[in-house]
Amino acid sequence: MITPTGTAAPPLAADAFVRGEKRRRVSLADFRGSWVVVAFGTRALDVLELAAYEEAFAADGAVVLATTPDDWHEVASRYADEPVRFPILTAVEESRRITAIVDPGGVVRHVGLRRTARETLAALEEQLLPAAVAA
Repeated sequence: MITPTGTAAPPLAADAFVRGEKRRRVSLADFRGSWVVVAFGTRALDVLELAAYEEAFAADGAVVLATTPDDWHEVASRYADEPVRFPILTAVEESRRITAIVDPGGVVRHVGLRRTARETLAALEEQLLPAAVAA
């Protein structure tokens, strides 16, 4: 599902759990115009760690999306009372724990093994540096 850096992001769309909202379909294309951090194959601890850093990602202008192979009902049950505000896309068959950073134009700028949220934030900020220097 993941494409190499410098290429268009794959068409990703799935039913998503968003706390406090009804079940709805979310697409990566919905976030065109923003930096997007997509964490594939997330586990519960990954999601909670990303939630702890969500404001830092937002401060850098990025939206976080998590994906899981689990079904929507299982995800809704697991995260209904957790402090997770970003969409968790369900039934996404990519089970490898990898992270993709997609630029506002829909181009993959970074693909890496899923590390910590802090390391992912650092990878995002590395992508933002060239844009800040050019401005």
